[in-house]
Amino acid sequence: MRPAPVGFHCPEEAGAAARRGDGAARRPGSGFGGRAVMGRPGLVTQVLIGLCVVAYFLQGLPGLSGSGTDNTFTQDYSLYGPSIASNNEYYRLVTAAFLHANILHILFNMYALYLLGYQLEQILGRTRYLALFVVCAVGGNTLSYLLNGFNTFSVGASTAVFGFFAAYYVIARRLRADTSAILVIVGINLVITFTISRIDKWGHIGGLVVGLLVGAVYAYIPPRRGRLQAAAVGGILGALFLAAVVRTSTLT
Repeated sequence: MRPAPVGFHCPEEAGAAARRGDGAARRPGSGFGGRAVMGRPGLVTQVLIGLCVVAYFLQGLPGLSGSGTDNTFTQDYSLYGPSIASNNEYYRLVTAAFLHANILHILFNMYALYLLGYQLEQILGRTRYLALFVVCAVGGNTLSYLLNGFNTFSVGASTAVFGFFAAYYVIARRLRADTSAILVIVGINLVITFTISRIDKWGHIGGLVVGLLVGAVYAYIPPRRGRLQAAAVGGILGALFLAAVVRTSTLT
């Protein structure tokens, strides 16, 4: 990937556009759907970070104020197996990604979201990027629910962050860029995941797997076939929710 004023350019596509002499070479883009937009770059990333920070305050600043993750707001929106199974509260598969357990938890996730999110948003464009965040968050939380059942309790944006790792890797491979750095980062984070007992390892694994799938959709289906991309990503999201519904039926 080659840095550009907005996002990244695929060297082959940029060169072909320049040879054709058409307007594609003059319009900043990434080759994956990202385009130059009016206003602030990274707007969706800023909104996601802002929502996580607001949610952290509504949680009562756990780990900073001396409180834990047991206030009413956390109980209402965390990934909590009994509430999903008994009350069909599947919105928790999404909302849990905006909650955090302590100050280090949110700082680490927001830092990773800032670094990866800005780049992926410019590469993919706002809509695709937001879809990536949501589907990866649902993917990680769904796998956690599938395997933990009534014992499921989890919060954090790391499900989506692990999906970002995977999607970035797939896109970089598509462009034949060096992926050694991202592999090292993923490896370190997996070691941490399986070393610290209180981390939801299945949430991280689920986000990683779904990130690979969605990343492959964006990397190998041309952005001009946007409807096909949307259908594929929507199919993944639908399959995840269906799996959660089936899991609920086995528990109840």
